[in-house]
Amino acid sequence: MKFLLIKALEDRHVYSQFIAALGEALTALGHDAIVTDQSVHAVGKIVQVKPLVDALIAAKPDVAVSFSSFFSDIAMSDGRPLFDALGVDFVGWQLDHPIYVEHVLTKPLARRRSVYSNLNHLRFARAVKIDGPGAVMLPGGRPPLGPIPDYRARRHQVFVAATWNGEPARPWEALADSPAKRLYAGVVARLANHPEASVLDAFNDSARMLGLAATLGQDPDFDRQMMMFLQGPLTYLRHADRLAIVRSLAESGLPVTILGAGWRDGLGDRPNVTFLEHRVDFGEMAALYGDAKVAINLNAGNGACERAIDAMMAGAAVASDYSGALAAAFAPGDEIAFYSRARPASVADTAAELLEGGGEAMAERGHLKAIGSARWRDRAQSLVDFLAR
Repeated sequence: MKFLLIKALEDRHVYSQFIAALGEALTALGHDAIVTDQSVHAVGKIVQVKPLVDALIAAKPDVAVSFSSFFSDIAMSDGRPLFDALGVDFVGWQLDHPIYVEHVLTKPLARRRSVYSNLNHLRFARAVKIDGPGAVMLPGGRPPLGPIPDYRARRHQVFVAATWNGEPARPWEALADSPAKRLYAGVVARLANHPEASVLDAFNDSARMLGLAATLGQDPDFDRQMMMFLQGPLTYLRHADRLAIVRSLAESGLPVTILGAGWRDGLGDRPNVTFLEHRVDFGEMAALYGDAKVAINLNAGNGACERAIDAMMAGAAVASDYSGALAAAFAPGDEIAFYSRARPASVADTAAELLEGGGEAMAERGHLKAIGSARWRDRAQSLVDFLAR
């Protein structure tokens, strides 16, 4: 099978790192995988179409793959979607919730397939009638090149990498009472208590409780408006979750290392907390995880969980908020530990249990499972199998 892998962002961006890793894996499996660098032809929201058309015509691929579905909405001069017009199957690999990828609704693609990191993302996509078959797959990881560092010699007892976003604003509280305000508040409340922060369930439950005749999948314009509307509650919850979880760790007294600029100012100096405030590119994370005993994975219900996989590859014990995809891939309580995002204090309890005993064995079991079934080569084979259905 011949693949054209579309690189849409700078080299150090995680999506571009994934494109390179996927290309290497597909090649190792005997497929023809070509990476086309379109990042230099896209500035902001202005996209030059001709370079991508030229790449597609020159490569004559069976399938084009784009993380976050970049370029999926490009159309020919006659209005036909580009990939359909050229007879190329398109795979949009979504590493985030579809509400952040509004352009997937712009031009229906007859030859579209989609990969999601979370079953709830796939359920939402089906609700708003995003065309084409879908599958749930976490991204892969790259096994370490050499032996993993000794667990007992690792310096970071509890390690968490997170962007500092500050105290999240609650803009809906300043609005006059209205159905929109009540819907916003209802979605926030339900997201806060849902194990995986399902936007579809939160929206449906809130609309029903408020007696609103709001249904996704009936009107594309309404769906588009709702996707933009729902970004607010989900983004707020992500920021609130992150702050509550990291703050819980800092206040627990456990020896914690926090990677990310801004946390020292936000939390204040604490004797049990080490702040790493320098910029670290994605490719450098493996070394940090290789020096951690317990690694915290945040936003498992919403994101792609690549940090959980990378930490396991590096031999750390992973504590994560709940993800059905992670629970299906790694045995809960044996290869991975879960805490409750609805109870931020549970993250410190979970990390403490791993440090007190069991963390080393869990790290070893998680590592063996990851290098045995969560490599990019495994994901590449899963992608090929998905395309063959």
